[in-house]
Amino acid sequence: MAEKTKKLKAPVKPKRSWAIPIVLSSLATVGASYYVYYLLNAPPDMPKVNLEAYWGQYPMNPKPDQSIRPFKVEFSEVMINELRNLLLHRRPFAPPLEDVGFSYGFNSNFLTRVLDYWQNKYNFADREKFLNKYNHYITNIQGLDIHYVHVRPDVTQDVEVVPLLLLHGWPGSFREFYELIPELAPKQEHNFALELIIPSLPGFGFSQGPARTGLGSLEMAVVMRNLMERIGHKKYYIQGGDFGHIIGSIMATVFPENVLGFHSNMPMVFFHPMATFYTLLGSIMPSLIVEPEIYDRIYPLSKQMSFLLEETGYSHLQATKPDTVGIALTDSPAGLAAYILEKYSTWTNPSNKRASDGNLLSNFLLTHLLDNVMVYWASNSITTSIRFYVEALGSRQMGYKLDRIPTKVPTWGIKFKYEMFTQPDIILKLKYQNYLHTTIVDGGGHFAAFESPKILAQDVLQAIIMFREFWGVSKENVQDLPQPEPDMATSVHEFTVRDIYGRTIKLDKYKGYVLLIVNVASQCGLTDKNYEQLNELYNKYSKSRDFRILAFPCNQFNSQEPGTSKDIIKFMNKRNIEFDVFQKIEVNGENAHPLWKFLKRVQSGTLGDFIKWNFSKFIVDKNGIPVERFGPNVDPIDLEPHLGKYW
Repeated sequence: MAEKTKKLKAPVKPKRSWAIPIVLSSLATVGASYYVYYLLNAPPDMPKVNLEAYWGQYPMNPKPDQSIRPFKVEFSEVMINELRNLLLHRRPFAPPLEDVGFSYGFNSNFLTRVLDYWQNKYNFADREKFLNKYNHYITNIQGLDIHYVHVRPDVTQDVEVVPLLLLHGWPGSFREFYELIPELAPKQEHNFALELIIPSLPGFGFSQGPARTGLGSLEMAVVMRNLMERIGHKKYYIQGGDFGHIIGSIMATVFPENVLGFHSNMPMVFFHPMATFYTLLGSIMPSLIVEPEIYDRIYPLSKQMSFLLEETGYSHLQATKPDTVGIALTDSPAGLAAYILEKYSTWTNPSNKRASDGNLLSNFLLTHLLDNVMVYWASNSITTSIRFYVEALGSRQMGYKLDRIPTKVPTWGIKFKYEMFTQPDIILKLKYQNYLHTTIVDGGGHFAAFESPKILAQDVLQAIIMFREFWGVSKENVQDLPQPEPDMATSVHEFTVRDIYGRTIKLDKYKGYVLLIVNVASQCGLTDKNYEQLNELYNKYSKSRDFRILAFPCNQFNSQEPGTSKDIIKFMNKRNIEFDVFQKIEVNGENAHPLWKFLKRVQSGTLGDFIKWNFSKFIVDKNGIPVERFGPNVDPIDLEPHLGKYW
């Protein structure tokens, strides 16, 4: 019998596994991505700093005068007569094109008006006196005579004096801080006072310019650090915008042991590769990158880039051929005024360029603007000031990569609506590791100290309070005063509270004012109408009738005030709240603030003394006595006739 043929099965090939290549590929991708991310974020080495670099004329004095000498701004008769003569005999200007406003530059028709005012109405003697109202000094730092304004506070010995270095930019000067100074004066609610040091940057105003190349942003930061040490300050705060921001940022980076806090009104990280990446990503996925309040200040990128290309031509000129333009501006007061003041128009609000007068006089007084021009004219410093662009934007300075070196110095920024450069906080935190807060202002532009001194000063003071808290200084470094017994008190003036910034406030500061005290919340159905009308009442009567509003956030009613003090501050800034807001408290129960226990005792409600809901309101007369009480259903604006009884 024939054998049956056995069919042999083909050997089974093992199935190929794709898992390992996929895993390896993923790991390689992750590794490569991390490596690229590391390259983009790895901080470079700190540049070597020469604290004794010499910038003056040779031969070097072996025993330089390092004293601090008094200085006076002087508008001499010779200089005034020469200036008036140049203004009088200026050549006729080409007339502007029809309906161009300032879009072609400074409108020559309006310039004629400015120059006539400068020649005939600008009071040189009065302005010289004004500029000398504060103490000025000169001292030699690294071979250069450095000028600064020094404002010391007049306070008692129990008040701590802390130094604040105020740094200007171009085309600014020390003059732009003069309206800011009184706003930073000691306040009753603070237990610290600011000592202000306001230098002219080297080559600007009455500070001597360098005799050779190389004095860039880093080197200027060294000069400012040495100036503060010469004055006697090893630790201090810094505020700056424009070049003041750049120099202040470098000081916080290179000298963190000296800088206690850095406040900027132009917070920027200019040269960081991740900043570019985040900016581009924000145009695609804005919710991941940019705060909604500032989205339209950055995007669309095409609009922003077009604006910057149009407005930064001066920078390229000054960074390449400063002496050429400097010669023209040194020889012509008309050219100097047009060149400088045009920036105060467009950089305050880009839409100003459509106006025939650049809307200059809508934001500034012509006398004040000409004060700043006079600083450049009287000191003959326009050329030395714009030379700084060559040094600051040159390859040597870029090579330091200072924007990629992080700093732990606490930092605070304020973003005005029409500032030329705006960045989201996610970019700022690449460099400023302790970036504490951003204040967003729905208005204002590049020259914050000049245009918005009250807003800027309030923000600087808030920042310094937070900086002090960051370093472990107790809030205002004072203990709460013992509160009176609510059952025994006779006036709200006997109580003490904390404001939203943590400052201790004695309510006797409101003696002589009619008060409206209200508990508020930011997420209540009554919020919009009440805040809008409270603002309206405050703006209408705070100056004309000695009226104040005291708002106390409270989270006891359906948890409609859940945020932190920082959240509440952000809410206030968004709504431009000007009346006084205090820290979150309880108004009912055992933990109710003693002030509110007193208010409820004196003015009990119809259904009991407890507070029923958000936006309950108490009117307090000028003697501090609660005289009327209104429920949440009463709109603030309807209180006008009731308030009128107590003016």
